[in-house]
Amino acid sequence: MDLNSWTPDDNARRFATLIATASAVFTFLALWMGAALHPLLALLLAAVDAVVVWLIARAALRVYFRR
Repeated sequence: MDLNSWTPDDNARRFATLIATASAVFTFLALWMGAALHPLLALLLAAVDAVVVWLIARAALRVYFRR
């Protein structure tokens, strides 16, 4: 796989997915184990967190990779 052939948008999308996934896992575990929420509620909130973090991270990374 040639990493240099990726466009800035590809890089931003892939790194944002990585960051959002890590954030969602952390949020899920923190809410389920730390705050003692029901696992399904914690999973739902982690999914919402992942979407929000993905949108913010992708926008920021697109700006960063395009310069």
